[in-house]
Amino acid sequence: MRAKGVIISGTVIVLGVAFAGSTAAFWGKMFPHEQSAAQPTKDPGMSKKMGSASEKVKKSSGPTYPSFGMGATGPEVLALNERLAELGYLPVKISGDATPLISLNNLNHPPSVQFEWRYPNTPAELKNEWIPDAFTEITRGAVMAVEYQYGLPIDGTVSPQVWRAILANNAKQNVYPYTYVLVTENPAPEKLQVWQAGRWVYTSICNTGVQQAPTPNGTFAIYLRYQSQTMTGTNPDGTHYRDPGVPYVNYFNGSDAIHGFNRSQYGFPQSVGCVELPVNAAQTVWSLVNYGTLVTVTGHYVSPAQVGSASSGASSASKTNGTSGAHSASGTSSTSGTNSASKTNSTSTTHSASGTNSTSKTHGASGNSSTSKTNSASGTNSTSKTNSTSKTNSTSKTNSGSGASKTSGTSNASSTNSTSRTSNTVS
Repeated sequence: MRAKGVIISGTVIVLGVAFAGSTAAFWGKMFPHEQSAAQPTKDPGMSKKMGSASEKVKKSSGPTYPSFGMGATGPEVLALNERLAELGYLPVKISGDATPLISLNNLNHPPSVQFEWRYPNTPAELKNEWIPDAFTEITRGAVMAVEYQYGLPIDGTVSPQVWRAILANNAKQNVYPYTYVLVTENPAPEKLQVWQAGRWVYTSICNTGVQQAPTPNGTFAIYLRYQSQTMTGTNPDGTHYRDPGVPYVNYFNGSDAIHGFNRSQYGFPQSVGCVELPVNAAQTVWSLVNYGTLVTVTGHYVSPAQVGSASSGASSASKTNGTSGAHSASGTSSTSGTNSASKTNSTSTTHSASGTNSTSKTHGASGNSSTSKTNSASGTNSTSKTNSTSKTNSTSKTNSGSGASKTSGTSNASSTNSTSRTSNTVS
């Protein structure tokens, strides 16, 4: 997602204690945890990237606890993963009855063990993150879970405090079931699923970021949570938004978060990078996830209209008046000698109510400025390289407002009228 200014204020929930979060303004990727108005901070996962963990051990007369983070590899990382697996913080466990004795004295040569998946139906996206002797996002999430349970600063890096906590004779077993979140943008509609202790326990429709501010694909650990927060920032078109009282916020990648947000419709890109849920769904997800829970975002949204157009191989139907470039973006004309849809004027560069041009390559209505009293095309390519839906009315009397990204996202669903007056705010 392109960098944007963000101002955050809200209530932080850490170890069940609520306290007022400080207000900070900063640019680019945000790490609100431990934020300071005087010193901008970063996403904790990006703060320490290095090669071998052994290279970071300080020279001394005796062994010392190594400190490392994302990208580290080597025997110390293997020792860390063995201990985290033994304590239940990873989706893997030690095979058989082996109980590796990890201590400060053998971090450079940990016991040889075999790992196996804790649950037989572990999602493939989660499995892809696992490397026994590498500090991947799986290990980072586990370290955050340890930091949370011990009341340590949550930054996802291994410090001497983390080592002392997990190597103690009375080290805490993970008290929470292992939980994982999968957000899929394709096939439509977009949805969020929660996998917990070997079962898919919850599914909800959701929204991701518009084309100009997409939600990046990848796997990330939740590192900061707010029960309620005022979100302010800048839309891709340069307008500003301020959304007070955004509920159930879980930051997983810089300023991108899973949270509740009221919309007339869900299931297609509408935000500026966050994963939006209906408020009731967000409350349920909040109760299932925690610090260190991994979130995978995968796929790229393709509207049902585009899928239908590609499968039928036709771009329009009969009895139509074509306007301004009714041929598809590839230069292929419509079938049956017609160029556009039934009684519909397709446009190649639609203007929003504020005079902002809609962007090309928009998916369905996502990222488009809506127009008043316009019927969508029957299998027609309306915007550049975009297919509108079949037999569907797009937004009826919708105000696109001043920010194209805020009104981006009126969905075109088969034989369905979209709701009027789409919200002009997004997070």
